[in-house]
Amino acid sequence: MLLRRFQLEELMRATNNFSEECLVGSGAFGNVYRGTFHDEGTLAIKKPHADSYQSFEEFRNEVRLLSKVKHRNLVNLVGFCEEPGASGAKILVYEYVPNGSLLEHIIGRRGRVLTWRQRVNLAIGAAKGIAHLHEEVKPSVIHRDLKPSNILIGEGFEAKVSDFGLVKSGPVEDQSHVSSQIKGTPGYLDPAYCSSFHLTLFSDVYSFGVILLQLVAARPVVDTGRNNSRYHIIDWPNIRYA
Repeated sequence: MLLRRFQLEELMRATNNFSEECLVGSGAFGNVYRGTFHDEGTLAIKKPHADSYQSFEEFRNEVRLLSKVKHRNLVNLVGFCEEPGASGAKILVYEYVPNGSLLEHIIGRRGRVLTWRQRVNLAIGAAKGIAHLHEEVKPSVIHRDLKPSNILIGEGFEAKVSDFGLVKSGPVEDQSHVSSQIKGTPGYLDPAYCSSFHLTLFSDVYSFGVILLQLVAARPVVDTGRNNSRYHIIDWPNIRYA
């Protein structure tokens, strides 16, 4: 996939100098801004925090990895900005997805309740995007941070898996896993990965299973139950019918 190399100046113009009015999302890895361009229209500009990348080589590796990924159910990388000088800019530019995240729709922040058909279609779309990372990209790609806030809703109300800041190449040839420090979001982390530091494709599958439970139950991944005890959503059926 041919990527465009953006200049920092044009990204600053497109976002009004990364202003609050253009801010559409914020997380541990960085901020996402809506940028308006003359030729490309509206794009999403992901500006990582200063300490998100250890080096420019680490940033380039992520760009190379993401440049191989293109699918209807994945948020596609359009280009990047790299300026090793005084600015130290390491910025990714993605297609803009207009309808917010799955999390916003689950909790009703978008002012509408998902129908069961929409929930099924979104689940299928997200599964197809994840399967593309696991089966069609060589070597396979493990997302490592699947959660409802990282599944965006496109113009046709299709699911688009996003936020590839923690992606890692999966096992190759006869490997069963890759060793990795624990990365991801509590509540969605595969217990087997947490206990062994062995990252596999099934680590993403576990996270996706938690998302399916949230689609059905419309509940947070960790909640406060009776007697102010905290419980994970996988325990919700037992508590609900106890």
